[in-house]
Amino acid sequence: MLCQNCHTKDAGVHLRRIINGEAAEVHLCADCARALGYGNLFSGFAFPFAARAAQPLAGPDFSALGNRVVRCEVCGLSFEDIVRASRPGCPNCYRVFGDKLNPVIRKMHGRAKYQPAPKTAAPVPPADGEKWYKTASEHGDIVLGSIVTLTANVDGLPFPARLTPVQRNTLGRRILSALGEKTAGFTMADPARLYPYEVAALAERGLITPEFASSADGSLLAFSPDERLCVMLCDEDHIKIRAAVGGLAPEKAFAMAADLRAAVNAAMPLAVSPELGYLNQSPADLGTGCVPAVIVHLPVLSRTGKIPALSSIMGKLGVTIAPFGGSGLNVVGDLYRVSNTVALGLDVTEALSNLKSFCLQLETRERAAAEAYVRGLAAQDRISRAVSVLSGAKLLTANEMSEMLSWIRLGAARGQCEFNLPTINELMLTLQPAGVNTLAGQKLPHEQRDEMRAAIVRKTLFPA
Repeated sequence: MLCQNCHTKDAGVHLRRIINGEAAEVHLCADCARALGYGNLFSGFAFPFAARAAQPLAGPDFSALGNRVVRCEVCGLSFEDIVRASRPGCPNCYRVFGDKLNPVIRKMHGRAKYQPAPKTAAPVPPADGEKWYKTASEHGDIVLGSIVTLTANVDGLPFPARLTPVQRNTLGRRILSALGEKTAGFTMADPARLYPYEVAALAERGLITPEFASSADGSLLAFSPDERLCVMLCDEDHIKIRAAVGGLAPEKAFAMAADLRAAVNAAMPLAVSPELGYLNQSPADLGTGCVPAVIVHLPVLSRTGKIPALSSIMGKLGVTIAPFGGSGLNVVGDLYRVSNTVALGLDVTEALSNLKSFCLQLETRERAAAEAYVRGLAAQDRISRAVSVLSGAKLLTANEMSEMLSWIRLGAARGQCEFNLPTINELMLTLQPAGVNTLAGQKLPHEQRDEMRAAIVRKTLFPA
């Protein structure tokens, strides 16, 4: 079986996830599993007690060690506890058990060291009140927007997994208090008190990570009215800040997110190591704490089967290309998320520059392929049929809508039909299943949801 992400290597990691309340099988190769954050971080290492720790009925006997067992003074974990959990309990564990954790870190990152960001940061762009996916840009025919996610943890505290829901909630409110006026006007929410479809809709639009959609009790969420800034608190790590802007401008998104992270750091010192960078719960996330991504529409490269080969080439250079939206494995409307996965060994400026360079190459390939593709009668027919379907549909499933909108977006970008690209972006992202339920204010039966989706598309694209 091939990996469901890169479609080139054999799947060796098999998982079962709950997505929007439904079970889904996930089959990945080792490289993609590691890049997407799955798998046991300590597999393949002959740590003391590791084999016995893996046995559910016969744990290791530490009684003979007496008081010689070293434990972290912040979270209380021993190194053997870390092996069992496959992750440290707090940032301080990296300091206490650094000599033993280094083999894991070297396997993941080589001998790379943390490269701090240059002192002169980019200015924070002013907010214009528009949703990021509705912004027209120079690269708008291919690029919907740029999203940067920054992760950090407060020094001297256990990671959220070792805090009670009340402790997580209290810490989250302290962090929001530290942000002060920077989050004035933000919507504050406890994900556990929202309807599941409301949380899932935020993930469909790229506002929160898919993992945060199923966050534990005590997590908190705050996001701006224009959905360009979002703060996710006390899920896997204490702080996760996501910033989004329209077009190919990851440096602008980084400046917005870094501004919030700096405000927290001024009030509550964050855990940063001179060698490892931001100390996060997963050793795979050490380094800048920054994951920059660009959301692109690649209908021709996707439909001509070029994505797997490009993904393989880019993966070797530390850049991944994966479906955007849905479960993270299924392609929605030929939208892809291109991201830089190297966080240790590069400074943020280099990472953003590399990502931008790769995206420009993707743009060139897609435009060249699309210009030739749409001259064919078959492509023109598909675009015309998509217009006809959407103009007259009484029922539209999410998959059918995404496919038809992808064809129309291709036609509009290449001059085959006249539609506003930001409007198509909005329909693609806001009318997925959870998004329609959120607009309705209730979980609708499938047919009613499809009827509502069709009506919104007709009214938006074909006003009377």
